[in-house]
Amino acid sequence: MSRTRILVIASCLLWLTHVGVVVVLHGNPPGSFLSDLIQWALGGLVILAIVDAANRSEGMALSFWRLGAVAYTLLFVAQSLSVYNDLFHTSAISWTNNLLFSFWFVPLAMTMFLDPEQEAGKLDTLVALDFVQAVLFCIAAYVYFFYIPKSETTGELSHEMWAPYFVGYFLVVGAFVLRAIITRSRDSKVLFGRMGIFLAISGCGDALYYYGPQYGLQPGPSFDLVWSALLVMPLGIASAWKQREAPELQFETRGRDKRVYTEVFFLLYPLLVLIMSLRIARERLGLAALIVLLSFVCSSARLLVTQHRMVETKEALHREASRDSLTSLWNRKAIFAILERELLRSERDRQPVGVIMIDVDHFKNINDSRGHAAGDAVLRIIASGIAAVVRPYDSVGRYGGEEFLIVAPNCSIGETWELAERVRAHVAGCNIIVGGSPVQVSLSLGVTTGEAACDLEKVLNASDAAMYQAKNAGRNRVEPSLGRAASAGQSTTTTPNRDFWI
Repeated sequence: MSRTRILVIASCLLWLTHVGVVVVLHGNPPGSFLSDLIQWALGGLVILAIVDAANRSEGMALSFWRLGAVAYTLLFVAQSLSVYNDLFHTSAISWTNNLLFSFWFVPLAMTMFLDPEQEAGKLDTLVALDFVQAVLFCIAAYVYFFYIPKSETTGELSHEMWAPYFVGYFLVVGAFVLRAIITRSRDSKVLFGRMGIFLAISGCGDALYYYGPQYGLQPGPSFDLVWSALLVMPLGIASAWKQREAPELQFETRGRDKRVYTEVFFLLYPLLVLIMSLRIARERLGLAALIVLLSFVCSSARLLVTQHRMVETKEALHREASRDSLTSLWNRKAIFAILERELLRSERDRQPVGVIMIDVDHFKNINDSRGHAAGDAVLRIIASGIAAVVRPYDSVGRYGGEEFLIVAPNCSIGETWELAERVRAHVAGCNIIVGGSPVQVSLSLGVTTGEAACDLEKVLNASDAAMYQAKNAGRNRVEPSLGRAASAGQSTTTTPNRDFWI
């Protein structure tokens, strides 16, 4: 028998036991204690069921059930204090107990801030700020509901406070239902829809107790069965949970009309804090001002973090749009833009721009014999080697396939040739080991210069033609568009071997 089925059966047996206790003892003192004890046991089973649901989840659902476990742990602590208070009546415990019973759902309400596209398992800064906002809400709630009004019973809400309490509670319920309606995720609809319905039923049960004929009854009578059933319901929801959608990267931009509405959820706690602070200000103006100030600081910090992330995302998108994903060099579009910019500058400064077109010799043989993964690794090594040789203000881009383009400002044809020769010698001196056997790599390079933006196409064509001349002349050489070719043997500098193991 599965653990989930055992938990469901155990909860049903406990509820039936509670029915027997109510029928037999009719609210007598032993019945009050046993009623609280059974609810305490049911609370423990709910936590186990939620943990089990979390183990079957990933992504946003995992975070949802983790926050749910925190919420029901608070409820479990309140139930434990209630059992203890049945044995040893303590006014301090009564205050804490009723506060936890009234606001145990606050961590669960934080699930509305979860983003289905975000990966779970990390302590996010925004979630931490939302948690601080929730703590401020609890402080404001304690002052608003417990400290300022005078209750007839120690540690309980005064009867006049239940109406605004239920208004705030059903705002949370409405937020759950709204999230279930507007989300496009099937799993989110199930999670927020079912939990929203449960919270609504739970709020109705509490309202029936405080506004119905059951008001003022001690634990143990038949109405306690309603609260026990309200513990069985989330256990059933957690036990029936089955994730249908695996978290995955979203490559398509979703409609912004839906995403804008989700930002409203982050205003829920600040709104509730503001509403309660207005009432607190009648009695404790300084305290209300402090609570509002702290809430404002949290909201401002959240706005700044969000803005910072937007800037980082914009920079990352700009980088992705201009960089080659394999080699991290400039991509074709970006290197063309750099070449055009340097040629425009050349017109003003009267300084030539060197252009070097590079092709990897016999690269197709590497792909065919070693595989494309090895070919990609070789390209990355070559790209890093080229980038290491050029000057800091030179630009290197991937022209396409196994071809690269170097833009060297303020270089004459001779200086461009010297730079190309250094690149050729550096790469030729690399010892690359793939799968335990060496791979010898060499380059064919064509060089030319340009002095005007209108020469862009001519410069590219000239460097490309010179590169093909180098390949036709035997490869592993530099061929300028003007003057004599430089072969591999003409290099006057020796380059030490560099080993690369793959």
